[in-house]
Amino acid sequence: MSPSRRADLDWLRVLAFGLLILYHAGMAWSGWSWHLTDTDRIDWLREVMRFTNRWRMPLIFLVSGAAIVLALGTRPAGAFAVDRLKRLGLPLVFAMAVIVPPQVYLERLHRGQFTGSFWQWLPQAFDGGAYPGGNLSWHHLWFLAYVLVLTFLLLPFFLWARSEYGRGALAAAGRVAAHLRLQWLMALPLAASALWLAPISYNTNGLIGDWHGLVYYGLLLLYGAFVFGSTDLLAALDRQRWLSLAVGVAAYGVLYFLFIDGAVRPTIAAADRPAFALLSGVNTMAWLFAIVGFAHRHLTRRPAFLAEATEAVYPFYILHQTVTVIAVYWLLRSGVPPVAGFILAVLATFLGTAAIYVGLVRPFRFVRPLFGLKPAHEGSLPVAVRGL
Repeated sequence: MSPSRRADLDWLRVLAFGLLILYHAGMAWSGWSWHLTDTDRIDWLREVMRFTNRWRMPLIFLVSGAAIVLALGTRPAGAFAVDRLKRLGLPLVFAMAVIVPPQVYLERLHRGQFTGSFWQWLPQAFDGGAYPGGNLSWHHLWFLAYVLVLTFLLLPFFLWARSEYGRGALAAAGRVAAHLRLQWLMALPLAASALWLAPISYNTNGLIGDWHGLVYYGLLLLYGAFVFGSTDLLAALDRQRWLSLAVGVAAYGVLYFLFIDGAVRPTIAAADRPAFALLSGVNTMAWLFAIVGFAHRHLTRRPAFLAEATEAVYPFYILHQTVTVIAVYWLLRSGVPPVAGFILAVLATFLGTAAIYVGLVRPFRFVRPLFGLKPAHEGSLPVAVRGL
């Protein structure tokens, strides 16, 4: 897995995290519960967001699984573990202390749970324990916590996968899967987790007690390492990309009309859960296979801006939701109509986050590690190796 051949991974990371910014900018008008919500909603936007929910975060974890293998390389396990703590743990702690509190403050202000300035609220920023009862939270940065924990839990597999025997075994498995189209069986463990673990899980995106989330996203990390580590399987997904797209469209259509049908918060009857879980698993994997197949076919070049965009993705991810919440707060206070509010929130998020990144993060050596970046003199490392 030469970093020079991983332009598709960099493209997918940039596009997936870019979509995440658009997604969060629309949450206030989706009709779903969020930190700040408008009484008016945009139904068509919610349906677009619902569609992306089936593969948006799975794609990010799939790509991250491949990036873990690249980042591990031939380094000793101890050195890799220290690097992961620096690249994931340090930014998470910093962001929980500095980046996330403004979001919690504006939510308390919006809901009438506090009156006063941010500086008056700041002394109680970590009071009351974990959010939502308290003010301590990682909010949108839950992804970092999950990747960090799952990386250590799955490290024995990743170490085995880079060994000579592991590489041979995975290559053989990839050849068999590509020849017999067995990659579709990857939907079954996802369905099993949704069927058996989701009902007994709690604290979604909160790590502790989120058994379904841990297993589901852990599987996707493993899938990413497997798929992007097999040239045969990647070639098969390339050839079958239109088939995967057709399966994804059909599966989502059945899923939507049988179980969702425009409901803001659909409920799934216990008797329907097996069918729902299986359809969900097939739908998710079909879209992932289609996206990877099309990326493998078309996203093979690395234009000059891609290196810059790939480095900027991580700081953008850390910063963007705070900028979004600030923008949405003032848009709601100003009474801006929903569609205009969404468009302005998107523009404000991209422009505001870019300004902070360019002016306050990228140029300063001591700030860069707080946002998961290597010091500037180490920026010559291959772009794919600098992934999450």
